[in-house]
Amino acid sequence: MHKVIVNIDDPSNADLFLKMVEQLTFVESARIEGESYDWINPKRPATEYECEQMINEAEESPSMTAEEAQEYSIKLNKAWEKESPK
Repeated sequence: MHKVIVNIDDPSNADLFLKMVEQLTFVESARIEGESYDWINPKRPATEYECEQMINEAEESPSMTAEEAQEYSIKLNKAWEKESPK
């Protein structure tokens, strides 16, 4: 048996490569070592599509002025103080 080590930067491409290699009849076993690909992993860099989508959502969302945000935060804080046990 011979061991072959392949380094792939993009985890999604590593999954594709592994699936392809597993189909070869002469491959005894194949696995990914280290972190598994997890699309909700906060350390995973966003794809270009995801970045564009976030930008579009931010541009379309309503925004507050600094004064409106401050008033809203004070209102939420007062409501929380009334509801919190003392």
